[in-house]
Amino acid sequence: MRSFTNLQVRTQDANAVRALAEELRTPGLALYVVPDPPWYGLYDERLEADEDVGGLWAALERASRLGRAAAFAVYEDEALCWGLAEGGRILYRHCEGVEGEPLSDGRLPDDLDAAAVAAAQAGEPKTAAARALAGMLGLFPDHAVVGFGDLLELDEASELPEDVWIFEDDAGPELRLERPVLEDEHAGG
Repeated sequence: MRSFTNLQVRTQDANAVRALAEELRTPGLALYVVPDPPWYGLYDERLEADEDVGGLWAALERASRLGRAAAFAVYEDEALCWGLAEGGRILYRHCEGVEGEPLSDGRLPDDLDAAAVAAAQAGEPKTAAARALAGMLGLFPDHAVVGFGDLLELDEASELPEDVWIFEDDAGPELRLERPVLEDEHAGG
């Protein structure tokens, strides 16, 4: 099981998501956007490779300027970090199994059941926990667990969904299947 990191942004403004992707993208590395309006999933190659929890929280804060945003990170299916933000600030974050990160910080929004969230956070494998949390937020659960590695492999094989946007080098966003195909090890989580 590989690690993955992604952001989810709830907004009606596709152009703002494009601008955010350009802002977050590291030159020379790809950032993929999977539209599933009103949510957009952003999979950043740098956050993925670096397993950068601090960078994830910073990106979550930036993304939340567009509307409610969520971040999910699972490292080798043993550690789970996820958080919610709105209006440019983190409302709640939870990190289990990551040294130096608080287990839980902040307050869940009133529209989420704290007991259900706690049960989901405790789920195993951690990919299943991320999927359950995404479902509570109204996200397509598979988008919470598909990492950039899956998209990159599909991209290299020219099998990417048609509506995935790719931000890479100076090529700008290319519009490329409906929902990403999951690898077997992700699909069962």
